[in-house]
Amino acid sequence: EQLPVVVARRLHTSPQAVESAEDLGKSMSERMLRALESGTPEIAQTAGSTFDEDCLREIQEAVREYAATGRVIIVGRGANAILGGRDEVLRVFMHAPRDWRMRRLVEEHHVDERSALVEIDRIDRAREQYMRVYYGVQWGGAQNYDMSLNTSAFGLQATAGLIAAAVHD
Repeated sequence: EQLPVVVARRLHTSPQAVESAEDLGKSMSERMLRALESGTPEIAQTAGSTFDEDCLREIQEAVREYAATGRVIIVGRGANAILGGRDEVLRVFMHAPRDWRMRRLVEEHHVDERSALVEIDRIDRAREQYMRVYYGVQWGGAQNYDMSLNTSAFGLQATAGLIAAAVHD
């Protein structure tokens, strides 16, 4: 939750602008055009970096700085890819079946089942796309994590306990 604030301060903008820059709402054709432009020296020399690229660079730097302080928890932001397989980092992927997640949203946020499922699918697509586009890795792929836990099998408290036990060993 602190990373967008830190990055916003560095870029002299708002945390909301940082979060929207991370959102891959751009169409495939817009991303392809940007990729083509970056490979064209005449354009690349004058174009400079975009806010999205600056934002991503600052997020990566902030993740590395936070990790360097030790004993921190970084949720999302591609931290598992940014920090790689470093010995001092435990990369955890938490997942649960779609129906279980839907029931939790319905119960906790009082939304209807259809809205909950639409939101789950939207967020999953965005996470998958973010990791693939920015880091070239598969979101949820076992090779990108040290530990993968099904929160529906253990519950949230036991899942947290398993992670804590792994950190202390």
